[in-house]
Amino acid sequence: METIYIFDVDGTLTEPLTEVSEEFADVFLTWLRDNNKKVYLATGSDIKKTTKQLFSSFIDQCEGIFTCSGNVYYSKGKLVYQNMFDMPPMFLKDLELYLLHGSAWKKRTGNHIEIRKGMVNFSTVGRNASPNLREAYQRWDETTREREDIVTYITELYPDIEASIGGSISVDIYPKGANKAQVVDKLYEMHGKDISIIFVGDRNIPGGNDWPLAQRLKKMPDCRWFQVRSYHDTQALIEHNELFS
Repeated sequence: METIYIFDVDGTLTEPLTEVSEEFADVFLTWLRDNNKKVYLATGSDIKKTTKQLFSSFIDQCEGIFTCSGNVYYSKGKLVYQNMFDMPPMFLKDLELYLLHGSAWKKRTGNHIEIRKGMVNFSTVGRNASPNLREAYQRWDETTREREDIVTYITELYPDIEASIGGSISVDIYPKGANKAQVVDKLYEMHGKDISIIFVGDRNIPGGNDWPLAQRLKKMPDCRWFQVRSYHDTQALIEHNELFS
């Protein structure tokens, strides 16, 4: 049985929106090349942001990369497919209303609603926030649980839309079912169903954008998922866990 590995990016292979550590990249790619492992990446970010974090040769040594929560797929630098998100007429207006009247967070930096292929990313602090401000918002969100409130706000208004917490400051929004779990179906198409899948992510918690994929794998024989807090945990799995040998 062939083993397929899937790795999230932000918080799993890198610090959020930060270039991959050269030391970790060396460990990861050495492990990947050992016995020609089949490795895929699955991120909520788009390809432009991800290529700023992972150099091209890093990505190209993987079988492929699923971006925008699996709604876009690239292999060896080429676009293979992309899904579209047909947003309801008032959807963006309702996000703007939450930004104006629903959030208690005051420091705004711009780029709050980012339209990606197949999904939308929404952040009240804004994607232009500095690393320090991102960290401050994340600590504040852990206490106030604003992003959980945003998820509830969106899904109650739009039952056919799904939202999940992604990264450190934002919420990922897409049509119901168009989440990272769809990666499994794509891998079945490419490799057949007689495979074992191992997934590593930092948001394998209820409401997190890795959670749908983790729950899909939980129901499947010979599949595993691992929750990490940083790329240091990922490196420890690679170096010390027998499933990664």
